[in-house]
Amino acid sequence: MDKKSAVILILFLSLVVLLGVFIKVPANKETVDHKPQVGGFLIEFKDGTNEQEVKSILKNSNMPINYSIDYNSDIMSSRCYIVVNEDKIVNIRDELREKENWTDPILPDFKKGDYYVITVTKQAIQDENFLKIMENNNLQVKKSVLCLIRFGDGSKDWILGKDYILKDDAVKIKNELEMNEKVLVVSPDYIEG
Repeated sequence: MDKKSAVILILFLSLVVLLGVFIKVPANKETVDHKPQVGGFLIEFKDGTNEQEVKSILKNSNMPINYSIDYNSDIMSSRCYIVVNEDKIVNIRDELREKENWTDPILPDFKKGDYYVITVTKQAIQDENFLKIMENNNLQVKKSVLCLIRFGDGSKDWILGKDYILKDDAVKIKNELEMNEKVLVVSPDYIEG
């Protein structure tokens, strides 16, 4: 290779490197920085929340994308729970754990407004001693209403992850929904991004 060809080759490679530094390749939807994405929510509503109430709550939640609702979903078991006033929580917890632990070890108690929601096991609601505690404290066991919310129209595109929102948006919506009195818990459904 002569000197002239070598100089031309070096200039050409230098130009390619410079262009590579200054030209940004546009990212398509499948390669957006691999940010965490949410394909929907599993929402637990209070016992007795009907489908029209669910639709109304979701309509007012500023969802940035179309969605479908699987009302009273059987994707998993509903939560059995009791609602306890803040001033009685310690005593009730102690009673529920005194003879046998009737609280759910996986789903912890949580505060909602001025009361607590205590998740109880399905075995507890069939136990005479547990039922006596409920009666003595004027408490009722309730069962959550599960709703599966899928972003998009529920078509196969949802399964492939083409209808989603980013995690940051999902967290905002989750927090907003959980402020509603009828909503117990909102769990985002993360998909690979």
